[in-house]
Amino acid sequence: MEGNSFETVFNQVKRLAQDFESNKRYYLSSDYQEPEVRKDFIDKFLIALGWDVNHETQKNPFQQEVKVECHVTPGQSQRRADYAFYIAPNLRDARFLVEAKKPYGDLSSADNCL
Repeated sequence: MEGNSFETVFNQVKRLAQDFESNKRYYLSSDYQEPEVRKDFIDKFLIALGWDVNHETQKNPFQQEVKVECHVTPGQSQRRADYAFYIAPNLRDARFLVEAKKPYGDLSSADNCL
């Protein structure tokens, strides 16, 4: 994972928030789907934080810190995570997972957080 300066990350994330806000009605509509939010926002957010989501520098599949649509085994069941994150030197076990969902409602209301 490569780092950007705090100011650069802040500006990139701020720009994503502004992009969302400028077309919020569309992004909250049923026309906007999960694959689009991943491409338009989540990938860009993770890249801004320094994760090599598109494997621009981490070409070797055995040394990649981010796997997209990765099979993971929590407990006894096997599932597919939208993003699985690995941290060197242990690139065998996912350290955390991110599940993508399309935008829905206003998070300032507890009713929309469930």
